[in-house]
Amino acid sequence: MKQLGIALVLVLFFATNGIAQTKKDNSLVATYLKANGSAAQYQYAYDQLLTMLHKNHPKTDKNADAYKYLNDNKSKAVAEILNDLEVVYTKHFTQEDIKEMLGFYRGEAAKQMLADRTKMTEEQKQELNAYYNSEVGKKIISKQQVLSKEIGAASEAWSRDLYETAMSLLK
Repeated sequence: MKQLGIALVLVLFFATNGIAQTKKDNSLVATYLKANGSAAQYQYAYDQLLTMLHKNHPKTDKNADAYKYLNDNKSKAVAEILNDLEVVYTKHFTQEDIKEMLGFYRGEAAKQMLADRTKMTEEQKQELNAYYNSEVGKKIISKQQVLSKEIGAASEAWSRDLYETAMSLLK
């Protein structure tokens, strides 16, 4: 009976929060979010949650199924936040904007910036400056405050829902 309750909670969680997942995973924005490091950040956040949960709720025979579920559904949970972020980005940027942003993040300057900004060469720094002085760069800067707010709200909701789901599974 308890497993039925857990299953019901999960169905409701993913039904209400996962509707956007029906979009194709390989959209231009999803590709951009992978290139700019956002996807990796959310994967890391999910891993950190699991680490914290294991510390506070050690794995036992009683909660083994819950941990199996949480481990098996990492990619689905990360896809959900990326879909939420896709909505944010498509609201503020055109497909052409996203193509330009993706083009930059596929380049060596962006890769170095993401790896270690302090080791960027002068040429890479010039490329970064040119990017932020371009029309799309200026658009990013002008929307930075609203983007931060909307991305923060999406991230907070995702984290909260993920934590609540994990805790309901582990109890």
